[in-house]
Amino acid sequence: MEDVQHESVYVAPAHDAARIEVFRSASIPSAVASLALPTVISQLVTMIYNVTDTFFVGQLGDPRKVAAVSLVMPAYTMLTAIANLFGVGGSSVISRFLGSGQPAKAKQTSSFCLLSAIFVAAIFSILAFIFQRPLLMLLGANQETYDFASNYIIWVLVIGGIPTVMGMLFGHLVRSEGGAKQASIGMSFGGILNIILDPIFIFTFGLEVKGAAIATLLSNCAVVCYFIVYLAYKKGKTIISFVPRDLNQEFSIAAKVVSVGLPASLQNILSLTSNTVLNNLTAKYGSAALAAIGIAKKIDMLPMNVTMGISQGVLPFIGYNYGAKRFDRVHQANKFARTVAVCFSLLCIIIFEIFAEPIVRLFINDPETIRLGANFLRILCLMTPMMAISYLITTMFQATGQGKRALTISVFRKTTIDVPLMFLMDKLIPLYGLMTVQPIVDTLSVGLAFALYRDFSRKLAAQTDQLK
Repeated sequence: MEDVQHESVYVAPAHDAARIEVFRSASIPSAVASLALPTVISQLVTMIYNVTDTFFVGQLGDPRKVAAVSLVMPAYTMLTAIANLFGVGGSSVISRFLGSGQPAKAKQTSSFCLLSAIFVAAIFSILAFIFQRPLLMLLGANQETYDFASNYIIWVLVIGGIPTVMGMLFGHLVRSEGGAKQASIGMSFGGILNIILDPIFIFTFGLEVKGAAIATLLSNCAVVCYFIVYLAYKKGKTIISFVPRDLNQEFSIAAKVVSVGLPASLQNILSLTSNTVLNNLTAKYGSAALAAIGIAKKIDMLPMNVTMGISQGVLPFIGYNYGAKRFDRVHQANKFARTVAVCFSLLCIIIFEIFAEPIVRLFINDPETIRLGANFLRILCLMTPMMAISYLITTMFQATGQGKRALTISVFRKTTIDVPLMFLMDKLIPLYGLMTVQPIVDTLSVGLAFALYRDFSRKLAAQTDQLK
């Protein structure tokens, strides 16, 4: 277990005292609510934001165009992976530094994360441009969908790579110092703007798939502008910095960030691999099946996005209290967050099972796509409570610097188990077998997560007893 250097309690500036007080002494339900509610709202807006392109493109009535947007989503996941590498890793390290009374190191960490993310995102965008054709073919594009997918990928991944990564990363870092509300405003602003711009560019300007991509690019740029203005206003009153002179030359900070951020990033990368295999296996069943899976997976992201919102809200809380050696609050916050996420997931199952067809019909008016999408959604949603438990246990490991434990769960959930299962289930139950894979994996992974959690929980309890 990481040996935390507990120098002193971080004394926040007067304007931030209320934020830090939430970390230190607020009741667990109150703290989780105040930190997680803004991030849950932000995640819901982000989900709508991500679904918006599929929704408005679906109104064109062409399954090929919906399929093209769905095909690019796994590659878009790579941008999330970059943001999580430096965002989840940086947020964990920053909150622990603040909890242990080391704000200077927290500032150095933020500078490392921001500058490194810009560099990595730029490299990724260049590679996406150079290898655009093989990338799209790998993702499952064919003659019917290639041109539409190409238009989308240029604007979203190539031109929009850096602003997409920076918007998400700013959100993580602002939350790490207690600014959950401000981070959520920024992310929600981008989502709302995308909802406004999509119909303008798709229908009014007649740009269709390309219009959806341009709207996404402009919305992500607006998010970055919001955070730059926010940080400029907070100059001297925040530990977040992207000034090169604040960049720490010590390898230890980079190692801490990567050790926590890599499992979060790897989970996105492995999701890309899994989704690529899924798209390729589904493509042989036609564009309607591919569009149906894309729509069903987007809808099924509702419980996942709420879980992600809760986890992003409690991560800095857990990290701060772990750094301050308040291990009882670490355990209680994670347990309460899991309970809330599981209850919401159960509610989603009931709604999706009853109203699957009307929900899918909101996205497209093609009868075959609606039929398949409703059936897929009813299967996909079954084990979302297991997903919520596994995800929040992983978040606790990330917040406390337990990178190896988080990595073990991430690797187990994605690629190691689900890719072989996809090939097997597709042979046993053509097409529909593919939809059973995620529920099976979620069920298996929660057992591993609990096993790792019990071991870590015992160590926390032992350290708590030593401090008494």
